[in-house]
Amino acid sequence: MLYLGAFIYRFELFSSPVRDDRHGWLGPVIRGDKHTVDIGKAYYYEGTTFSSYKMFRPLCAAWLWVNGLNAND
Repeated sequence: MLYLGAFIYRFELFSSPVRDDRHGWLGPVIRGDKHTVDIGKAYYYEGTTFSSYKMFRPLCAAWLWVNGLNAND
């Protein structure tokens, strides 16, 4: 329950998905992140630290699946 609560606290669950050219789809927008740029119907992550996306990878992958995307694309 704490892991899920931390995920909800860290990410904006009702946002558009975030992607990166090297890593593909990452998940939802990190709250208050200044490295995420709106590119239309999605966001692009310009940062270099992916620790939040790595820590919450299973939940980010589930969030992407619910939104019709594949974490491996």
